[in-house]
Order: sequence, then C-alpha cells, then structure tokens
Amino acid sequence: MRHHIGMALQFLVLVFLPLLILWQLNFGFRLIWMPSLLLVGMVVFAIGTKLRES
Repeated sequence: MRHHIGMALQFLVLVFLPLLILWQLNFGFRLIWMPSLLLVGMVVFAIGTKLRES
C-alpha cells in the first residue's frame, strides 16, 4: 500500500510542477510562489520516494 501511495505522490509532483510553470507563463502570479512551490514539490517527491522504498 505504501508503495502505491509513494508512486501516486511522485506522479502528482511530476504532473503538477510543469503545469505550475505553464500557469505562470500564461497567467502570471507573484514570483515568490515559484520557489516556494518548488520546495514543496521537492519535499512531497522525497516523501513519495521514502514511501516507495519502505
């Protein structure tokens, strides 16, 4: 079960981050959100990796 949750988290991050870039390019938002959301994505991806390995 943990393996599937970890895979889902990694998949969501890999889908969300490019969509975030496209959203920024098309509609724009405050630039401070980009590094903040990138760090959140990195943390979620790392959690997904730990769950897949356990």
